[in-house]
Amino acid sequence: MNSPIYPMTFIPKKRNFKLYYLAFPKPWKELLIQLQVSAYKKYDPEYYMKLFGLKACLNGWLDEVVNVGNMKANSDDSRWFVSLNEPDVHKICKIMKIWVTAEYELNDKATSETKAIAEKFKREIGPDVLRYGITSEEVCLFNEDGTAAVDYAFDAFALYVANSLNGKTIPLFGQKLTFSNCGLKKLVSQPIEYDKQYYSYGLEFSVQTTPPQRECMLLVFPSVKRFVSNAWKKKIYLKENINALVKMSENKYRVMKMKQQRKNIDKEKTEYFRDWNYADINCYGLYHSNSNFPAAEEVLKHPEIYVGKNARSQILLPYKFGMDFTNMKIGTGVSVKEKCEFYHQLTPLLKDIAEPMGEVQSVRAIHYKKPDKKQFEVADIQKMRRERLKVCTGRDKITLEIYGHDSDEPLKNAIMEDICQYFGDTDGSDVTIEIEKRSIGSLGDMMNGKSYEDHLLRIKRVQECVEKSAEIKGAVVILKNTSGEKGDPKAALRAGFADTNRLTQFIVPDVLDEKAKDKPSKSRIHGAVLDIFRQFGYTEFADNRNTVKNPACAADVIGVYAYQTLRPLWAAESKSPVLTAKCLPAYVTFNARSGQVKAECGLFDERELSYPEALIAFSKLSRKDDFVDKCNQVARGGFVTKLLGLRDLYKESDGLVLVSCNGLTRNLWHGISDTSISGYNMKKAFIPEKIKIGNSYAERTEAFTDSHLRIIRLREGVSTLEVPDYYTEINAKGEFKQASGVYRRKDVFWGIESRPDNIEYRNSYKNCRADNPIKSFDECALMEYYPLQLREEDDPKQWVGYANLLRELMPENPSRQSVRLPAPLHLAKLMSEYFLLCDKEK
Repeated sequence: MNSPIYPMTFIPKKRNFKLYYLAFPKPWKELLIQLQVSAYKKYDPEYYMKLFGLKACLNGWLDEVVNVGNMKANSDDSRWFVSLNEPDVHKICKIMKIWVTAEYELNDKATSETKAIAEKFKREIGPDVLRYGITSEEVCLFNEDGTAAVDYAFDAFALYVANSLNGKTIPLFGQKLTFSNCGLKKLVSQPIEYDKQYYSYGLEFSVQTTPPQRECMLLVFPSVKRFVSNAWKKKIYLKENINALVKMSENKYRVMKMKQQRKNIDKEKTEYFRDWNYADINCYGLYHSNSNFPAAEEVLKHPEIYVGKNARSQILLPYKFGMDFTNMKIGTGVSVKEKCEFYHQLTPLLKDIAEPMGEVQSVRAIHYKKPDKKQFEVADIQKMRRERLKVCTGRDKITLEIYGHDSDEPLKNAIMEDICQYFGDTDGSDVTIEIEKRSIGSLGDMMNGKSYEDHLLRIKRVQECVEKSAEIKGAVVILKNTSGEKGDPKAALRAGFADTNRLTQFIVPDVLDEKAKDKPSKSRIHGAVLDIFRQFGYTEFADNRNTVKNPACAADVIGVYAYQTLRPLWAAESKSPVLTAKCLPAYVTFNARSGQVKAECGLFDERELSYPEALIAFSKLSRKDDFVDKCNQVARGGFVTKLLGLRDLYKESDGLVLVSCNGLTRNLWHGISDTSISGYNMKKAFIPEKIKIGNSYAERTEAFTDSHLRIIRLREGVSTLEVPDYYTEINAKGEFKQASGVYRRKDVFWGIESRPDNIEYRNSYKNCRADNPIKSFDECALMEYYPLQLREEDDPKQWVGYANLLRELMPENPSRQSVRLPAPLHLAKLMSEYFLLCDKEK
């Protein structure tokens, strides 16, 4: 049996807190509603107002804010604002005025009427009126059984913990880290210098529950923040805004957004420049004079002046991969060794507030062991892969075309060699792989711009230059570096090739990763090769002793997925929100043994398509004028019709639904939330009498006990702050044990993928950043599984184990051996690559 893991989780111990409340004055709300109606012509006061910007300002620039409530015409606003300390009504009023100016007066589309109402509202805002709405009380946040007693228990407790650690110093392998507040429930250490580059450790806190008991847990997430410490380019182009950390005082940072702005000089020339977000720079001015605050352009071009501890204004610019104007030596990730030390240092500091959760034991799990050279001859392994390719695609022949210039000939040959090494000689076999070299000509050149018209021109050129194929082919396209300011052609090429019945995979020789500056590595070529075969529906699987014994392995697995915020590229120039589809449900059905992959979506003309057919269909559908309307129509009913159909389809044969639980899927399917699950009447563990399958449009409760359809809910790991981070046990030699498999705590299972075959993963169990700051650390984040619906005879370990195994069957990431999501959800997620969408939503 595997050794246990130790989630970085505490159980709340302190239950009683004093909270302060602030009421929103009724006359103010009436004016605010007028303002919303004027600014947003379709706004209905019966629905919640658009107050995202106000919430961001209050949360970002005030201390100890627990909650800022939503408001509509008939809402109870007596506790609009909740805080751990007495609200500073003067600051709140000033921040509100700044927000009104930014949101309603500086908006390009603001009318004179809107501006007049905004000015009237600002005149009404005053601390004397607001002060009358302050109340306070002692509140018990948690019940005796550990469940939340009030809705804001989650934010209040996590915030209290973060505040209690503000200014505390934690030793970490010879370094003394002093942590400062840097936002709600977040802390950051002082910047640490290494070879004229800077990094910090971060801590973030989140309170979460697990089904069905909904016991509250405090989760701790350590991270490493790397900062831009130099800029070697004079001409800098930001692909996205930067959330800078600005030091306000001892042990306090605030986030200020550095925005990329554009100015059209003439029809042919666009100038890019940087500026601070209006609301942020003015909120900063409430605490310090902002007249001498450095210009955003100055900070970006000379970050070394502002990153050090002795800087007059310390401004830290978090580094992200793709910032090609700076070089970064500091490695990524937090090692297992560091996580363990953090947890042990935090435990005594939190002893009066929370207690450690303890270890979690492993349950027996199954893994897919790929055939290797120790068991089989290379030719036999290649034959197995060809046989698998045949059953997955149902095809006798697959044609791949490699597009590039004459100078790319060595890379073309390397791609061909990689295919041959993986599948072997396919002549005379059940499936033939034909490879053809093609010239890309000028199709791969940068476009003149990023507009939809620029994309249409390139799409048309592809259609003119590439002959349409009767059968679906694959195109591996070699491109130059496309990280400049003008139009990256990838999306247009993908759409154009889709119109000629071709799938696409791109390789950019000189920008592949931070280590490969001039040519693609063999592993990168191999990953690209396997990804084009993934697009044909290829997966890896071969039965072994454990999978044969597991009845779950024979089941069809249906990935229930939803794409969020789909704004087609043809709507890029419009500011109308109605041209954005909120979501689109889609389904991928996968059977590991047969290899068959089928995709379904309400947009398709046919009930189901093969996986490659679905990719090409999505490319074409996203360019149609009715794309948004049809997405909204399909999404309205959530997953109800599909779930009822699956219940009937799998009356006798085994089926398994996998659904990733996030804000979007919870809205489409209310029954997968912790709140809903805690209210189910259970025949026994994992067998509810009925479950909710509806949403706000169609609430519905149905029984699934007479069907062979099972349902498992997933929650992803660290990135969502909903699933714990963890460290492992130390062996007799004093080394941390590597962990994989499935672990169980009460009725919840946590899955860890197969151990990656990379140096970053191995480093994580042996080293810390103090040893060598340039080392990177890799991790296997936990995936949470909760069996929402099983049958009487089922062993939950087998079904969860199979769901976790499905992460190991995707071929395109050889070094990790696993992907983030089980195969059908992974395949569904990647179908979105073929939508032609605006960059921000894609």
